[in-house]
This record gives sequence, structure tokens and C-alpha cells, in this order.
Amino acid sequence: MSLLTPTTRDTLSPEIQQIWDACEENYPQFKNLWSTMANSPIILSHVWGQLLTIKKQSPVAAKHYEIAIVVASNLMTCEYCVSHHSPRAAAQGYSPEQLEVLDNIRLTDGPAWKYNSLFDDTDNLVIDLAYHLVWSGTYAKAHQVPQRIIYEHRQRIFKALEEKFNKQQIEELVWRTTQCVAFNWHNDFFEIDLETNIK
Repeated sequence: MSLLTPTTRDTLSPEIQQIWDACEENYPQFKNLWSTMANSPIILSHVWGQLLTIKKQSPVAAKHYEIAIVVASNLMTCEYCVSHHSPRAAAQGYSPEQLEVLDNIRLTDGPAWKYNSLFDDTDNLVIDLAYHLVWSGTYAKAHQVPQRIIYEHRQRIFKALEEKFNKQQIEELVWRTTQCVAFNWHNDFFEIDLETNIK
């Protein structure tokens, strides 16, 4: 059972209820998460308002968001996010074999993702980015990896991103992936329950 009890729609102001209703329409399978976050109307409004806007307006392909989130969530071992986003990645066309590869990715695999022939070049780059963001922000610091190695991989990935994506896409892809890590920590701390329709 979640440490923080989810709130209900009737506790919210009419303005915030509009965000709630939009979440209900667009993200019903995540209800335990956003109804818990709704304990803070500020968080519901700004975080989920932003997610709803990204969903509607971002030039980044939904498949690239999903694969980045699956990678980050697997690395962070967030059961809630993996359980929710793996089916969404599958719905974007990723095969069970591809998802199995991502299920087995580990921070101890090294400083960089080793490109896999099951994925195209752009998918491999997105996986590499997500891997680097989690690895450099958690594992590398905890294991005192020299800054030079982190810098070299960051520069390599950024140059590759510039060849595939425009500036807005790069910013939004990096932001959404790092935001996913914050969700992972949030969900683990509060022990957010899986919804009954999520395996």
C-alpha cells in the first residue's frame, strides 16, 4: 500500500480538476501515480500539465520517449514505471525480443551502451542517451569514474544527437528522460501501488 494516500477529485479546485480530468482521459492507467501527486495541486498542475503538453505538442516521436523511459526505469529498477511503459513501448512497435534486451540492461555493463542490431541507429542512440544519463548521474559518481570518461561519452552522444534531432527535440528528450529518473525515485519512496489492470 502506498505510503501517501492518493487524493480524490472532489478535494481539488475547479482549475486543478481540469488537469485531473485530462489525466483521467490521457493517462488512466497511471491513476495511482497522478492521484498521489495531486496531494500537491502545484505538482499535479505543473508536472502533469507539462506531460500533457509534451504529449500533444512535442516533435519527438512517442516511440523515442517510451524507449528512453523503459531504459531509464529498468536501470533504476522502478517496477511501477517499467510495468507501465513496457506495454506502451510495445504499442509503439518494439518487439518482445527488443524489450527483453532492455530488461537486461545494467549499469555495470560499462560506460556506454553497446549498439544492438535489433534496433535501428536512432533507437540505439536514444538508448545510449538514456543509459548515459542514468549511468553518469548515479553509477559513475558513486564509483568515482574519472570526469574525463564521462565528458568524452557526453560529447560523443551530443554530437550524434545533433545529427538526428533538432535543438527542441534534444532538449525535450533529455528533459523527459531525466524527469523519468525523478519519477522513479518518487514512486519508489512512496511505494506507489500498481493499478489492478497493470501486470
